[in-house]
Amino acid sequence: MPVVDPGKGVIDLVLSSDNRIVIAAPYIKSHSLRSLIAHIPDSITEFVCITRWLPEDIASGVCDIEIFEDVTNLRGGELRVHPHLHAKFYSNTNQCLVGSANLTGRGLGWHTPANVELLVALPGDFPGLSDWEAALLESSVTATKELRDQILAEADRIQKPTYYSPEVEESEEPNTIWVPTCTVPDRLWKVYQGSGADSIVTSAYDAAQSDLAALSPPLGLDQALFEAYVSGILKQMPFISEIDSLASTGVTDLQAHQFLSERLDIEVTSAEHPWRVLKLWLIHYFGDSYRLETGQEVLVKGKEIPSR
Repeated sequence: MPVVDPGKGVIDLVLSSDNRIVIAAPYIKSHSLRSLIAHIPDSITEFVCITRWLPEDIASGVCDIEIFEDVTNLRGGELRVHPHLHAKFYSNTNQCLVGSANLTGRGLGWHTPANVELLVALPGDFPGLSDWEAALLESSVTATKELRDQILAEADRIQKPTYYSPEVEESEEPNTIWVPTCTVPDRLWKVYQGSGADSIVTSAYDAAQSDLAALSPPLGLDQALFEAYVSGILKQMPFISEIDSLASTGVTDLQAHQFLSERLDIEVTSAEHPWRVLKLWLIHYFGDSYRLETGQEVLVKGKEIPSR
């Protein structure tokens, strides 16, 4: 029963399908679903997708109303709704993946910061799985245009939250890597609290809002927990770990520009600003771990980033 990489595992499962695919996930984003659909073999005659699809899910952005057309426009496509669905289940009859990963960019690791998720591969005849799937299908209802319109109308009446769930992606491009954009990371806490609009320039305030949307901190944290949350997200990002390794011997601006241009798929000349901001974040959140050598633009690692 191997543990699989969520994004690769789901795509491999779809590619190896013969004629039927069943997906169940409370949160489904349209462009992540389309990325998966693009890998469906021509032999597939049945594609069943079950989701929660509650008005609050649509209003908060963790699930998209557009998945109705994405699924029903497919040959053999059927969207079903179960308001109490919490399981994440991917099946091609021969194999199943079960675990925690929603059908979203962050859930499948296609966007960063990515969620920490788990999917385990099980054989299709694993005891109890087919009965569980049958019970789920029997207790769900078929999504119709009328139901879609009712859910959308109710979602429009719900007040949108200030910060979105970690399931909400900021970009429709696959494999998007988030990098911080706010040039005053020490003010991020103030913006999180709902202030700061009058004390920092508009561009920095807007950037802070964008960074908070990407980081998605839970509401109600005190400053210590907020700082720990943000530093924890940064530490789990693979490209930050790569920079940490490079900094062991010192990273010059030129080296960092080249590194970011390759990782972010941008021109070297376009990497100057993101690196300048990233240095500010590293110094702010990991002040005991990095230093800038006097008179030089070289980021040097002082000691290991402490574990939480």
